[in-house]
Amino acid sequence: MTKEEVVRRGREIYEREIRGNVESDHDGEFLAVDITDGSYEVGESDVEVSDAALRKNPDAVLYIMRVGRLAAYRIGAEPAPNTA
Repeated sequence: MTKEEVVRRGREIYEREIRGNVESDHDGEFLAVDITDGSYEVGESDVEVSDAALRKNPDAVLYIMRVGRLAAYRIGAEPAPNTA
């Protein structure tokens, strides 16, 4: 499976099945979606969520994102937008 396919399937599962359950309570947290079965984990770090997902299914194919963000990571020196 290509990385593009993992991203496409992960986003589809998130939008269809997960988004409504997590966005209000977990904004900015990391989320790992196992695209093989649709299960997911939410937590404070990418390592935390990927480890938890792999404990549940060692053969998982994971799509990792940040809830409510366009990307999981930022690159560059520009300050993060003020969300307060």
